[in-house]
Amino acid sequence: MAGLGRNKVGMLSLLAAAFGLPRKFALCLSSSTASDGAIFFGDGPYEFRGTANLDASQGLTYTPLLVSPVSTAGVSSQGEKSVEYFIGVKSIRVNGKAVRLNATLLAIDEKTGIGGTKISTVDPYTKLQSSIYKAVTGAFAAALAQVPRVPPVAPFGLCFDASRVASTRVGPGVPQIDLVLQSESACWRIFGANSMVRASSKALCLAFVDGGATPTTSVVIGGHQLEENLLQFDLARSRLGFSSSLTLKQTTCANFNFASKL
Repeated sequence: MAGLGRNKVGMLSLLAAAFGLPRKFALCLSSSTASDGAIFFGDGPYEFRGTANLDASQGLTYTPLLVSPVSTAGVSSQGEKSVEYFIGVKSIRVNGKAVRLNATLLAIDEKTGIGGTKISTVDPYTKLQSSIYKAVTGAFAAALAQVPRVPPVAPFGLCFDASRVASTRVGPGVPQIDLVLQSESACWRIFGANSMVRASSKALCLAFVDGGATPTTSVVIGGHQLEENLLQFDLARSRLGFSSSLTLKQTTCANFNFASKL
């Protein structure tokens, strides 16, 4: 187990100090338990095998990494800032349409540290503050109204008849979900492979869960939404680079070309 937070005793800080590496790492989680993903300390290139060798570092979209003024750790000192990774989600779109929600919940309160969006490999699925969850699931259900609903399977609250959803190269053929960042063109697009999960033989469920009415962080992007995405955490430049789904480029996190680094 390796701690990847931005604190001074994190793995990244220790390696940067010992070997003079850039304060940068990249993470690529596999969607399969039968294959490995990869983590890279230092800079790219990040070359993947596929129909053609792909350097994923050349196609990243960047957004600023934010710092919450209040620690989100279970135990912390007064005045200690969070060492977790926050990004500035401004709005959410479903099937290209903006979801009506309380946008103030998406900002981090400078005094309390409440609100905002962070990235987590601990939470298996993205957690949304209750009113955001209700708005997103309502918009998603409306956009997929032609597919019959089935009883929800815990911990999910919105499930569909799996037999009525087509398969595509990027997973189940369902509406896309966009996390809109610093501009309308800068968005983290979530396709069916990352937005849905097969919860039973009949149920295909939206892989977002209700995070409660008063969570510390309004949006927590979980592990399922990170799978088959290359994420580059550049602490030196305080930015996150992300690829969106590598399956669009006909490769996966398990296809890293290790020979390219020799």
